[in-house]
Amino acid sequence: MTATFRISEDDYVDAMKLYARLPRLARWILIAVAVLLVLAAVFGTRQIQASTLGGLIGGTGVLLAIRFVVMPMTARRHYRKYKAIREEFSAELLDDALRLHARHGESRIVWENVLKWRQDDRFVLLYLMPRLFHALPKSVAAQGFDVSALIERLNQHVGPEH
Repeated sequence: MTATFRISEDDYVDAMKLYARLPRLARWILIAVAVLLVLAAVFGTRQIQASTLGGLIGGTGVLLAIRFVVMPMTARRHYRKYKAIREEFSAELLDDALRLHARHGESRIVWENVLKWRQDDRFVLLYLMPRLFHALPKSVAAQGFDVSALIERLNQHVGPEH
């Protein structure tokens, strides 16, 4: 079944948020560092408490600023400069690939060329390189595109989600 879709500016920002999501290991490391800093702030000397509290507040502020200010602004700027992404795309799930077609070109993404993939409630991202991905909105399911079959094939041929 072939489905068509367009990526809006807001869609692109949301896809970039999924792209920027930290991998599981990095999240655990970040949590461990935060726990150590909290312990140092609670049980350390007065000087250590001040330093760790400053580190916690500063680090949290930087992470929040990047996630909710810098990254969306950058994504919106990239979207506005990337003319081809505003076109209508069609997606077709094949046995050995995902076929994406637009007025300006076509891509047949065979499973063996997918480096990794990830998903959330709105998108499936297929990475061809560490920083190059195709975003497929899950809303194509309303047109009959079998998103669950896509995820099943990705799990089977590429491996578990990253």
